[in-house]
Amino acid sequence: MSQEHLKSIKSRMGWQVGLQTATLLAVGSVNNQIKEQTDIIGEKLVSLNDNTIEGFNNVTEAINSLEASLMTGLEDIKWFLGSIDDKLGKIIGLIEYSRATQSTEQFKIGMELYKQEYYDKALKHFEESIDKNPLNLNAKAGLYLVKKQLKTKREIKILLDLVKLTDSDFLYHTKATSDIKETKTNYFINFCFGELLENKSYNEIISLYDNEVPSFSKEHLPIKLKYINAVVLSGGIYNSFLEQVLREGQLEKLMLFFKYEKGNKHLVKFIEDVTDFIKLRLPKSESYNFQKAPSTLIEKKAIYFKEVFFKSSGMIMKLGFFETSLSSKIKAIKTFLETAQFSSETRNNIENLMETASKNLEITNSIENPKFFKTSNTYLTKALNQIVKSTNDNIQAYKEKTSKELSNELKSLKRAFEEFSTGYPLLEQNSKESHEIVNAFIDNIDISKKIIRLENIFNKEYSKS
Repeated sequence: MSQEHLKSIKSRMGWQVGLQTATLLAVGSVNNQIKEQTDIIGEKLVSLNDNTIEGFNNVTEAINSLEASLMTGLEDIKWFLGSIDDKLGKIIGLIEYSRATQSTEQFKIGMELYKQEYYDKALKHFEESIDKNPLNLNAKAGLYLVKKQLKTKREIKILLDLVKLTDSDFLYHTKATSDIKETKTNYFINFCFGELLENKSYNEIISLYDNEVPSFSKEHLPIKLKYINAVVLSGGIYNSFLEQVLREGQLEKLMLFFKYEKGNKHLVKFIEDVTDFIKLRLPKSESYNFQKAPSTLIEKKAIYFKEVFFKSSGMIMKLGFFETSLSSKIKAIKTFLETAQFSSETRNNIENLMETASKNLEITNSIENPKFFKTSNTYLTKALNQIVKSTNDNIQAYKEKTSKELSNELKSLKRAFEEFSTGYPLLEQNSKESHEIVNAFIDNIDISKKIIRLENIFNKEYSKS
C-alpha cells in the first residue's frame, strides 16, 4: 500500500504543478508586461517538482510535504491517507473518534467502501455516520469527497457547514488539549478552503474567513494564503495582506501555491502589483552615482547590478521570494550601493594614509642620536654620560615602538588597499555585518558571465535578523 499511494501522491502533485506551470505560461504569453515574473515563478514550480516531489521516499514524508507545500487540489489525498492510518491521521491533524461510537463504525465502513471505489455504497454509510453524530467532521469530509467522485453537483454547503462546525465542541468525546483542538480545526478549515478554491467559490472563502474562522486559524499560513488567493481572484483589496506577506518573507509560498486562473484579469493586476509594491520600497537607483572609469571592483559590480537589477521585473519579484523581511533585503542593497558609491574615495584615503605612514616611517628611522658637549670635569663627565645614555635609550625605544606601529599600520593599509581588487576590506568604520553583506554581493555578481546570484546573497544568515 505504501508504494502504491506514494506513487499516487507523486503523480497527483506533479499533475497539479504541471497545471499551474501551463497556466502561468499562458498568462505570461498573453500579457508581456508580466512575462518575466511568470517565467520566474514557472522556473520555481519546475524546481519544486524536480527537487521536492520526486524526492519522496515514503508516504509519511509525502504527507508531511503535502501539508508544508500548501498545495490546493490535493485535499482528498490528505484526507484519504490520513483516514486509513492512525499515525498518518495524527500527522495531518484528522479527528480521533472513540471506537465505541456507532457513528465511527459507519464511518469506517464508508471509508473501506471508498477505498474500493464503491462510492454509491460509501455515500450511504457516511450519511448514516453523520446522522448518528452530526459533529463527525471526518464523515462530513468523506461525504463531500464521495459526492465529488460521483461527479454530482458539488455540495458547497457541506464545506460551509464543516467550517462552521469547527467552532463547536466536536472533540467532546476525547481528551483534547487546546493545541490539539487548534491543529484539527486548522486541518478542516484548510481542507474546506482548498476545495472551495478549486470550485472558484472565492466569496464563500472570504465570508468564512471574515466571519467564521477563529483568530488562530486566520494566522495559520495555509489558510491565510488561500484566503489571500481568494481575495485576489475575486478582485478584492489585498494591499495590507501583500505587505504582511512581504514583511514575513512568505511571498514565495504565496506565489508557488497560488491557484492561477487563465483569463482572470485580477491575476494579471496582482502580479503587476506585487512587483510594483517591491519597486516602490527599493532605494532609487538614480540616487547612486558612480565614476565613468571605476577604480574598485565593488564599484564595477555595483554599476552592473544597478543597470540590470532595477530594470528586471523578474529579479525584483525574485527578491521578494527569500524568507527574510523585505526591509532587511532593502537594507542590504542600500549597504552595498552606498559602500560602492564611496569606495573610490575610501580607497584614495587609504592610499593617502599609506603615503603618510610611509613618510612617517622614513622620518622615524632617520632620527639620529643628539650630539652633546664635551667636558674634562670628571664629575660632569660622569653625569653627562648618564644623561647621554638615558637620552639615547629613550630615543631608541621611541624609534622601535613608533617604527613597529607604523610598519604594522602600513602593512594593514596595504592589505586593505589590495583587497579593493578582489573584494572589500573590513575597515574600522564598517560593522562585521555590513562587511559580510558587501562581500556577498561582490562574490555573487559575475560581470563576465552576466549573472547575479540573488539566492546566494539573500539566503545569508545576516539577512535573517
